[in-house]
Amino acid sequence: MPNAVVARNGGRWGFAALVAILLLGAGLRVGEAWDGRAPVYDAAAYAAIAKNLDEGHGFTVGAAATQPSSDYSPGLPLFVAGIYKVTGGVHERLARIVLALLGTLAILFTYLLARRLAGTFCRPQGDKRCRASLVAALGAALAVAIYPATIEYTGMLMTEPAAATLLAGGILGLLWAGDGDGWWRWLVPGLTLGALALVRPEYLAIGLLLALLTLLHERFAPRVRSQKAPDSGQKCERTRGGWWQALGKAAIVVLGLAIVVAPWTIRNAIALDRFVTVSTGGGQVLYAGTYLPSDGNPEKVGAVVVAENPDLFGPDALENLRLEQILARLAEATYPEMEPDQALSKMGKEQLGDDLTEHTGEYISFVAAKIGRIWSHGPRAIMRTPVWEALHWVLLGLGLLGLALLAYRRRWEALLIGAVFLSVTVISALLVASPRRVLVLVPLLSACAGAAAAWLAARARAEKPQSMS
Repeated sequence: MPNAVVARNGGRWGFAALVAILLLGAGLRVGEAWDGRAPVYDAAAYAAIAKNLDEGHGFTVGAAATQPSSDYSPGLPLFVAGIYKVTGGVHERLARIVLALLGTLAILFTYLLARRLAGTFCRPQGDKRCRASLVAALGAALAVAIYPATIEYTGMLMTEPAAATLLAGGILGLLWAGDGDGWWRWLVPGLTLGALALVRPEYLAIGLLLALLTLLHERFAPRVRSQKAPDSGQKCERTRGGWWQALGKAAIVVLGLAIVVAPWTIRNAIALDRFVTVSTGGGQVLYAGTYLPSDGNPEKVGAVVVAENPDLFGPDALENLRLEQILARLAEATYPEMEPDQALSKMGKEQLGDDLTEHTGEYISFVAAKIGRIWSHGPRAIMRTPVWEALHWVLLGLGLLGLALLAYRRRWEALLIGAVFLSVTVISALLVASPRRVLVLVPLLSACAGAAAAWLAARARAEKPQSMS
């Protein structure tokens, strides 16, 4: 078995290169986790919730919170609190190291996915011995291993590294389930996508979309089935799955999602006395994300709201209040009979309707600026330095090229990955546009970039004899 694994991954040299990349990625992440980094506000809140959970105070940020604790996604603090329970105390450094190792799995998942995608451009198609696909997959894995923003976030308790691993794992799980015959296989991606939804709530809707795509693919995608033929011994027959079979597989994916998410939804119904699937805060990001005077930059929202409502805020509001406090005060003044998040949700919908009907051209430019904001660069200041900005643009250009090439081949993988890319883009266009959303997509983007690199290599090999002649 070990020899077979080595052989499938390019022999001793290819396997050694993969191990070296994984060790490099793990070393960078564990080193960052060991040293720690000054936490951003969300990281400090996650750390506080995990500590309070371990000490028996419940899911709360504490008295210093500037917004309801229910606004924070529960997956990360619950996981960290579980580490604290196992280890007998609050050991944040250990929790960061565990999360760093979890984030390292994203490198392996990128390699596996890139190998699969790049194999499309091998001859014969999908040849596991294809050197171009191996080199492309190793390059994709290396890009994820050294991507600085992901590494920096392992120095604090943030959701992005874990979410990137879970998303790549969920996509691989769907592909793996489709390759086999066991119905239980579909539970694996369902559980993975459920865990991802607890870490990043917007992925609950994306997980359900992937389940719907699974239904359509399993129903309509042709299958090649080998049969014994009396004359030639073997013949291939193209078949399609039935509706009930396809529906059953998609339902198992949804079941996996529900197994993970439903207990927290029930907890919310009891604790919050209303239906909340994962977390609150949707009203805040909807209002901020449709606020035209911000020009698509969420960091400008607070200043403009304060300037436009001088009766609600004093001269020192921007120095003493965070954005969520500013928006909560505005919501309470606008709809005092409603919870702030519900009021902001109503205000955001009203604002969106006004944007679309009264300021259509301005809103289109606003959305374009938001999309550019999330895709044009990675989060963290380090991604503005020339070398890392160049890496980001190379991954983006090759990644989109690879996705387009795979879509032309009508690949099931391209449909899944493209649906995730499109969903995140739409969510960012509608809600707050943060480059952190795209950071979760870096493994998928790198895998697509690897596919494009393999295609370019195949074209270069095909044209070489002609140029020589």
